[in-house]
Amino acid sequence: MGHGWVWSKVGAVHGARGGDAVACAGGIHSHRYRLHPPADSSYERCVGLTWCSNCREYAGAMVFVPRDEHLPDLLAELPAAERERLARSELTMLDHLDRLVRRGLWPAGRGQA
Repeated sequence: MGHGWVWSKVGAVHGARGGDAVACAGGIHSHRYRLHPPADSSYERCVGLTWCSNCREYAGAMVFVPRDEHLPDLLAELPAAERERLARSELTMLDHLDRLVRRGLWPAGRGQA
């Protein structure tokens, strides 16, 4: 991977940091996904990712999503082995989601944060 494609984890995407000469004007995308099956007591503990495709900043955190809120499964059409591979690494998941954005395959209604 080239240097320009390396992700930088930050507390807040496009947050003010010392040394920033020009703020990035890229759009911020977000996605939340569940880690646990519905029967699990941790079902409402989910991963929330936000990122900018232009400057390659991202933030990730555990977020609460009510049990009755439907979250789109952007990995539903992938084979089980590929889904598991993506779920094991935040950066691998982020690369996959960002490719969907860049290819114009981001689901309708899932625009920018």
